[in-house]
Amino acid sequence: MRAHRIALWLAVGQLACSPGRARTSSSPEPAAPVFVPAPTREMPRAIEPPPPVTVVSPPAAVEPTTPQVAATLIEGPAAPAPASPAQHARLLDSPEDPEPKLRGGIVKELEDVSYIVGNEWSLDAFREVITGLGGGYVGVGPDQAYLMMGWQRPEFAWLIDYDPKVMRVHAMYHALLRHCGSRKEFLAAFEPEATDAIAEMLDDTVADDRVRRLYRNNRDMFRWRLRSIERKLARRRVPSWLTDDETYVFVRELVLGGRVRALRVNLLDDLGMVGIGDAARELGVVVRVVYVSNAEEYWEQYAPQFERNLAALPSDARSLLLRTRLVWQVNRDYVYNAQPLQDFLAWLAAPGVETLEDVVGPKPAAQRDRINFVLTTARPP
Repeated sequence: MRAHRIALWLAVGQLACSPGRARTSSSPEPAAPVFVPAPTREMPRAIEPPPPVTVVSPPAAVEPTTPQVAATLIEGPAAPAPASPAQHARLLDSPEDPEPKLRGGIVKELEDVSYIVGNEWSLDAFREVITGLGGGYVGVGPDQAYLMMGWQRPEFAWLIDYDPKVMRVHAMYHALLRHCGSRKEFLAAFEPEATDAIAEMLDDTVADDRVRRLYRNNRDMFRWRLRSIERKLARRRVPSWLTDDETYVFVRELVLGGRVRALRVNLLDDLGMVGIGDAARELGVVVRVVYVSNAEEYWEQYAPQFERNLAALPSDARSLLLRTRLVWQVNRDYVYNAQPLQDFLAWLAAPGVETLEDVVGPKPAAQRDRINFVLTTARPP
């Protein structure tokens, strides 16, 4: 049964993993990302059925590229000073949502599956629009936040998910960030020869024994994901916590400084997001990035609580909502979509707006050998 569920996961693109080995690709490096024109609300809707559920092997990932950066990869300000005791206490004080009885899936067969590694391979599509935004970060997923924090340079970050296993992934990463003074040490912690020492360290420093077992049982998968991202971003010359020493130090110091919290939050529940908004206001932080991955594709229509949750976050004209839209059949990846958060809230409040397509139109056509990025700027009529 476990093998069958993993096969389903691979087929639909919710998890692309190999047994502990990062695959290489012979694909040439294309020249630049494609900026896909954002469909308008008036365009006819395209109804796309879920991809077929079949057993497939993890494909070698296509190697798109973003514009080349300057020779130096160091960018952005240093991490802020460690949070004061009062700030750290307020960060930890907001409530969590209860664990849901059933976690959603993009198809029914994938409901209640835990995603302990990400499978969005071109998150650097967002880098240009979030670099140096500062403020607060709120985002779902097991590993995407560490890339985003390195580019955004937030003052505080809330790493959210409704899966308790994802919370244990963050506990593992945070323990490793404390333990590993450099990105090379961090990456080496997932090599086979480090297994016993790292497992012992986790056993000594993390109270929950499930974190150590998570590491031991899935070390190959974590290694494959991290090494794949490192390789892809190095080829694209994109600085990140896995490719640039200074960016790793920023992310590490943000965690060590008590400015990052992982907490169980359901985007559709009424405690977690509202509590983050209250904490951010008391901390004097404007939330500048909200990353929801492709959660909106799980829902038939928007729930009123989702709108209330986003509206509860302090935001301004620079705040962005980041989402992804699955195009796995095209490029084993996603369309990456950024939208001003306040514009999105205006759409959600507009009469007749019920679905993602009502806001941003049908899923745009994606190209296989490019990073497919859409910046949505249209406001409701």
